[in-house]
Amino acid sequence: MKPVIIFQPGMVGDLFFIQKIVKTYAATGRRVIMPVLQKHSWVYDTLVMPANVETPILDTEEFDFRDEVMFLADKIAMSPIEGPNYTYLSLFFSWRYAPEQTMDLKYQVAGVPMEDWSDHVELKRDREKEEHLFRELGLDDGVPYCLVNETCSTRTMPFPYRAPEKEVRLRFVEGYSLVDWSTVIERAARIASVDTSLVLLVEVLKIRGVPLHVVSRYEPPSFRELQNVLKLAWLFYFRPEHLQYA
Repeated sequence: MKPVIIFQPGMVGDLFFIQKIVKTYAATGRRVIMPVLQKHSWVYDTLVMPANVETPILDTEEFDFRDEVMFLADKIAMSPIEGPNYTYLSLFFSWRYAPEQTMDLKYQVAGVPMEDWSDHVELKRDREKEEHLFRELGLDDGVPYCLVNETCSTRTMPFPYRAPEKEVRLRFVEGYSLVDWSTVIERAARIASVDTSLVLLVEVLKIRGVPLHVVSRYEPPSFRELQNVLKLAWLFYFRPEHLQYA
């Protein structure tokens, strides 16, 4: 069987999101090659994936089919590209067809149903490390808190109104990854975030029973790219000034 090259070399949320595609192809017994940018390679350290999935570093490593990957890297195709010795899935540039449908299009390109994508993301969690971060953030005082994230990959969008609970902001903490925030996420009394990878991680963790607020990162604002992706009871806001906690 020909190897499958899945080209989605970056974006943290997208790497979570396409795990069902990865596992669907891997389940056929085919070799799956997923080049990743160095800056996002840590994501694969947080995921449980089949043994026949390879994640070489695109920036620096030599790997099988590297020449083919570099040749096809900027190609767009709405179905698998069948080469003589490989199958190539161009997922990274699906947004060129329709930016507001970019998530749906990844699954259309792969020919895989998207509906239960979050059930196929298996996290490698270090519970002790998560608890340490929880204490380091001063959240072990028993006071309800709102986890706030105002930053996406392209900009920061300050929220003008404060949450009714104590606020803790998602931020880089040396030695911890986004997945290490899972306990903080699970124990939050409320979550408010710009549309970014945190929102998809909340879906993976299946957070229910607390208010979930999401603000569009697009200009003009839109939630078209999320309408088939998010299954939890999110409250949607076009702009930060529209965010209402009451």
